[in-house]
Amino acid sequence: MTHSMSFAAVENTSLFRGVDTEMIREMFLTRSLETPVMLMSRSEIQRNYDALKAALPRVGIHYAVKSNNEQVIIDEIHARGGNFDICSARELDTVAKTGIDPSSLIHSHPIKSVYEFDYAVGKGVETFVVDNPHEIPKLNRYSDKKLKMLIRFRINTNTTAVVNLQYKYGCTVDEVLPLAHKIVESGHEFYGLCFHIGSQCIYPENYVKAITAAQKLINALDAAGFDTRLLDIGGGFPVEYVQPIPNIEEFCAPIDRALRRKIRPGIKVVCEPGRFISASPVTLVCSVIGKSMRDGKMWYYLDDGLYSTFSGIVYDHCQYPVVTNRHGNEMLSVLSGPTCDSFDVMYDGLMIPEHEIGEMFVFPMTGSYCSVSGSDFNGLNRPQYRIID
Repeated sequence: MTHSMSFAAVENTSLFRGVDTEMIREMFLTRSLETPVMLMSRSEIQRNYDALKAALPRVGIHYAVKSNNEQVIIDEIHARGGNFDICSARELDTVAKTGIDPSSLIHSHPIKSVYEFDYAVGKGVETFVVDNPHEIPKLNRYSDKKLKMLIRFRINTNTTAVVNLQYKYGCTVDEVLPLAHKIVESGHEFYGLCFHIGSQCIYPENYVKAITAAQKLINALDAAGFDTRLLDIGGGFPVEYVQPIPNIEEFCAPIDRALRRKIRPGIKVVCEPGRFISASPVTLVCSVIGKSMRDGKMWYYLDDGLYSTFSGIVYDHCQYPVVTNRHGNEMLSVLSGPTCDSFDVMYDGLMIPEHEIGEMFVFPMTGSYCSVSGSDFNGLNRPQYRIID
């Protein structure tokens, strides 16, 4: 059982750091905002980028476009000197609007269709990721080019991230050297290593363990005559939803120390943050469009749900803060979405004061893996972005 948060209690916390709280307060009182709507803060994008860059000064930032591909985020990252991690032709087209040099991008998907591969190479992308020998024959199509290939490896950890990205991708450390030989035999360049511990990882020791594994692999590759030029440490840097987490400086301190001690200066190091940059700049505002007492619980039907922005509850395993300005006795309640599907329920067992039709709820931290995984199911309106600074 969880509880809503009072706006008065959290308006001065990091949950609303990028939002004009006066506007939120007026919105609650006058119900003047057309919903559903996603409030986007440019300054919060900038703040997050700068904070991560300060916490990991050696590490270049390649923003993971998959977390949120809104052009305003892409433009802000580019304006601050950042780069991009892409996984598809559409993501490539999105970042290309900034005028960035395609050869500087990292195409990080270990498995690519021939179409996706051809499109990226044709547009000038040079750096790709593989994690298995069955991907190598696809390189034979590009005999007129020398592509830069990163090998993605995985490690065993005692703890996992909320979204375990090692489950689906990454070869074992013992498979790295044979893959490097196959890359060179195909006429292309072994360029470096990469790993991704997982998304919303709250255990910095997992990064340290992977960096230690990378150090050993680099030494073995050196001995075999391979020159490791790049180490990509992935993303997964956590943000605070409901449970507290360390600030980014504290979280990254052991990672920074490990990189300085274990990875020689001549190797370029990059990371692929998505959530850390894109989550907090967005605040979702919804309205109650209906209510019903069912089996001892008050059901509220909102104008956004699991099939749209709240898709992150399903695919990203997230629970977003529920903020209201209502006070009074709390009731056992359910927040559900607007579709006709009974699966469309976001919160069941929520203790909140009673709300009336037309009143609003605010959901901070809804910028990452939310709108990008939504759909147009039932043909209902999806929230649009409104830039607030």
